[in-house]
Amino acid sequence: MKYQIILASGSPRRRQILENLGIPFKVIRSDADEYLDLENSPFEWVSTLSKRKAYAVLPKVKGPAIILGVDTVVADMGRILGKPKDKEEAMQMLRQLQGRRHNVYSGVTLLIVEEDGSLQEEIIVDSTEVSFNPISLDEIYAYLETGEYEDKAGAYGIQGKAGLFIDTLYGSYYTVVGMPVHLVYEVLKKHGISLWDYMK
Repeated sequence: MKYQIILASGSPRRRQILENLGIPFKVIRSDADEYLDLENSPFEWVSTLSKRKAYAVLPKVKGPAIILGVDTVVADMGRILGKPKDKEEAMQMLRQLQGRRHNVYSGVTLLIVEEDGSLQEEIIVDSTEVSFNPISLDEIYAYLETGEYEDKAGAYGIQGKAGLFIDTLYGSYYTVVGMPVHLVYEVLKKHGISLWDYMK
């Protein structure tokens, strides 16, 4: 029996990860409320929001299916840096991160929905340490002009032009992009589901 894979996210980065793996999936955007009062708890933030997103699409899904609810945040000194509301806030974030190390947390809630409607839940949280080189104001201005910072936690995307600023990673690249696929793979394997059976 094969499960339909549902990505409860409109993120183009997460779609690209699954597409690159050759895994067929369907996107059902979650309209879950993303407000939380957990500024200093990135682990709890991503686990709570990923769960909220996964359960928001559950009523729209019939089994057998695997629902992936995902959330990613940047944390500097334990304080969460979410998506900047404007260019000025993006500038502040990048000035704060330049020349230093910070952490990116990605949480995934997997809901394994069986044909009879029974449900199994698994929550994964992974963290990767990212080290930025020193960045001049001119470089930050140039980056902001690309618009790439929009809708990205911490005001940057590692898979894009901000890759020029990054010195080292300690952990998974995919966790920074937005989904720790190595852990998703291991959790599904534990449930007797191999992603190799889904790859084109």
